Amino acid sequence: MPPRPIRIVRAALLKKGFFEEEDGDHRRLHHCVGASRTNVRTHYSHGAKECNDYILGRMAKHLRLSRAQLDELIECTLSGEAYTEILRAHGEIKT
Repeated sequence: MPPRPIRIVRAALLKKGFFEEEDGDHRRLHHCVGASRTNVRTHYSHGAKECNDYILGRMAKHLRLSRAQLDELIECTLSGEAYTEILRAHGEIKT
């Protein structure tokens, strides 16, 4: 699969309940449910322009998703609510 621009990945995650923090050499994306921050997060380098298959695979692992599910999340065929339900089903968040 060709690399995806980081701006597309970032924008998709921000629409799905994530917020961004800058931390040294990386930007961190943290998942929230309502006003509560969960333990689910990922990061990317400040200088990153694209995400290759390796980086997307690592992000999927950080987000507790399969690589195919991450693609769906980025392409907006998996909603933020559906993602939260996946996390609940895996016991990653309670509520």
